[in-house]
Amino acid sequence: MDESNVKCDKCGQDMAIKEGRFGKFLACTGYPDCRNTKQVNETGGPDMPATTKEKCPECGQPLQAKRGRFGPFFGCTGYPDCRYIKNIEIKTGATCTQCHQGDIVEKHSRAGKIFYSCNKYPQCKFALWSKPTGDKCPNCQNLLVHGSVPGTIKCSSKKCQFQKTLEK
Repeated sequence: MDESNVKCDKCGQDMAIKEGRFGKFLACTGYPDCRNTKQVNETGGPDMPATTKEKCPECGQPLQAKRGRFGPFFGCTGYPDCRYIKNIEIKTGATCTQCHQGDIVEKHSRAGKIFYSCNKYPQCKFALWSKPTGDKCPNCQNLLVHGSVPGTIKCSSKKCQFQKTLEK
């Protein structure tokens, strides 16, 4: 536990630099009465999240880039009064072949494994475990995905046997 010159904004006590499974963070020395924590930047000070020009649709305050246990997201600066959050979608550039409206985006399962799904969920339940390339299979017009062997692509359909090795 390293000392810091940062004061807790909830109780006024000193905050200490601690290390957890996700790296270093600032924690209030008044624990367990005060459970305030903050992310740490490279200099050891509190990491100040960047605010965006986008406004919260529920309360009108600006949204702020934050990082949680499921990755980055935008949260309302009016927290805890306003609990609005907006996920940051990591698009793959592929269009959903099931609903033809949504984009295929990267998501995380409960176990933390990455999968790829239509962003129109729950209306469209299309999902893949392999990252799509954005191209369509020449045989069946389903999406092509990266194969388990590096440098290969294959059809996302289990019925189609199309597979191709990419040239270097």
